[in-house]
Amino acid sequence: MSTTVEIKGEFETKIKRLIDAGLYGNIAEAVRDALRHLLRDYDEKEIAVALYRDKKISLAKAASIAGVSLVRMKEILLEKGINPRLGVEGVRELEEDYETLKGIKN
Repeated sequence: MSTTVEIKGEFETKIKRLIDAGLYGNIAEAVRDALRHLLRDYDEKEIAVALYRDKKISLAKAASIAGVSLVRMKEILLEKGINPRLGVEGVRELEEDYETLKGIKN
């Protein structure tokens, strides 16, 4: 996947200073490093809980994102005051669960 980002103003100036200082070879390298630092600050379990809470993903998908079992994901949700939904709410969620569970190694 490729994404184009326009960097202007203060961000552009600061990134160019980092490149001029020899800390990065180019803008893309600096941006990739910035994204690595940003994403490291997010806990996958918290992201999975938020997506599940907002009904954007199924329980199986939440467990997959969090890197835990279905049982553990249910426990995490209950700890956060979220009651796990029983069953699937529609065809999309059923298909998502099927694809997610198909990809899990036993």
